[in-house]
Amino acid sequence: MRKPEMTLCQKEWKTLDSVLGFFAFAAFFLGDYNDWKWGIRGLRLCFPAGVLLLIAGTIWMAMEGTAPNRGVPRGMMAALAVLFFLLLVRTLFFALPAEASYTRPGERRPVRRSGVYALCRHPGVLWFGGLYLCLWPALGVPLWAGAAYTGLDVLLVLFEDRWVFPAVLDGYPEYRKVTPFLIPTADSIRACVKEK
Repeated sequence: MRKPEMTLCQKEWKTLDSVLGFFAFAAFFLGDYNDWKWGIRGLRLCFPAGVLLLIAGTIWMAMEGTAPNRGVPRGMMAALAVLFFLLLVRTLFFALPAEASYTRPGERRPVRRSGVYALCRHPGVLWFGGLYLCLWPALGVPLWAGAAYTGLDVLLVLFEDRWVFPAVLDGYPEYRKVTPFLIPTADSIRACVKEK
């Protein structure tokens, strides 16, 4: 039996779930630009707004998505997704001084060099990419959405690494010389483990 075709309204709603992620990254970029150039306190809400948009879009896609039926242990992938999510939350909210990082735009603050930030300069991208890679087989979040969002995350950290963080983080140029950008090295893994 053939599935009924979607109405125009249903197609528009189906598109909206994935578009929310793109709006989320627009909010992240705007928040970072504000941190770098403007320092407008009202725009500090860009980061939490982006997080909420990304979560809403991801949940929506998972509710409408279809996980692959064969060849992928869904329970294991769901457990890995939870692990990557916890690593992401720890990296963004507990390994950094969250209040200074997300609520005081334009204010200079010290760079974080220890713990997970000894591993690479942007470990959150690794956990974010791992999370979305696992959400496809675990919950049916489209693989293209995970790839697109991870690509946008890489563009975001390139922007941060080149312009934003050198302007707002004390000691960032020296940190760039000793810590890899995104892919951990044997030395950076040792430094991260040593810090633990």
